[in-house]
Amino acid sequence: MKLVYKGIIKELLGLFLMTLGVFLSLLLLGKLLKLRELLFAIDFSFLDLFALFGYLSPFFLMLLIPIACMLSIFLTFQRMSADREIIALRSGGVSLAQILPASLLFLCLCALLNALVSFYGISWGMDNFQEKLLNMAKTKAQLSIRPGVFNQKFPGLTIYSRQVERDTNKMKGIFVRDTTHQDSSVYMVAPEGRIKTDTEKGSIYFHLSDGKIYHQYQDSTNILQFSSYNLVLDMHKLLGEVNMDNDDPQKMSMQELGQRLEDARTSGTDKNAYRELVLEYQKRFVLPVACLILGFMAFPLAWIFEGVRRHYGAIIILVLFFVYYALFYLGLGLGESGTFYPALSVWLANIVFLVLGCLFFYLALKENAVFFRK
Repeated sequence: MKLVYKGIIKELLGLFLMTLGVFLSLLLLGKLLKLRELLFAIDFSFLDLFALFGYLSPFFLMLLIPIACMLSIFLTFQRMSADREIIALRSGGVSLAQILPASLLFLCLCALLNALVSFYGISWGMDNFQEKLLNMAKTKAQLSIRPGVFNQKFPGLTIYSRQVERDTNKMKGIFVRDTTHQDSSVYMVAPEGRIKTDTEKGSIYFHLSDGKIYHQYQDSTNILQFSSYNLVLDMHKLLGEVNMDNDDPQKMSMQELGQRLEDARTSGTDKNAYRELVLEYQKRFVLPVACLILGFMAFPLAWIFEGVRRHYGAIIILVLFFVYYALFYLGLGLGESGTFYPALSVWLANIVFLVLGCLFFYLALKENAVFFRK
């Protein structure tokens, strides 16, 4: 049995890594395509691209690890069925329950990996991803401003700088026209300034020093002198559809989520915001547990669908996985709307598939599912 366990775990790990790599690459490429305007506007290296891939990976891994577990379990035992290895094991007196420990060990390792990603990896990745993007957007903003040229690439702003020092990121002789205010125009002049980033707020701004603001409204003009002024730039223009909101629960660590939940309970915050925090907090537990449940269900399915062609089996398992995620997002929707208690609604898919897994396991043990065979 040690040789059997070793062979099974080796094959499971190979399929798991291959499946995870394929799905992760597709999702990351799709996400980075949204940043194509930013990436093409600056001189980025493959190291920068690799860093963006790495920082984004934990967010997608939390969702992809369960499907990789499910597919690897199913395809491994379906391959064993097609090669008559299962028949050989049965002939040798090895039952389904005796092979189960190797699969359970593999699923426990996957669940542990997903828990580490959910609890620690997401916040680490999103923080570094946002900081990297801000620095890249800052570089794009710096390159778009040329000395002696009126720049209108930022909506509602016209920016002019007499002198731009690329090495020090300092601009001199600055003029800015801001037309984003209704029925009025704002003009700013400053002897010097520079572009800065605020990673905590997820923003980029012009920091102007020792200048004046001319606020023109109809026939009157107000003049305000300042020693320091920050003009926030439009992040949508720089980054496209990328969400830079630091208050998004999906970007928070478990510690931050727990603290926000505690504050929400004591302060009586908005119900919608509170439900969103509860759902995200529970989701960090649901998906690691999903590795165990989906893998447990896929294990007897490979025995039940003995003899089915491999590509048909993959389609069956993918359909089941889409059903899982449909139920998962249905639970999220019920929790967000307040129709059902959010701490329970997010577990809906796990509960349904646990019941199905127990049913399939019972059928496989009793070998009552021969009508599924080819």
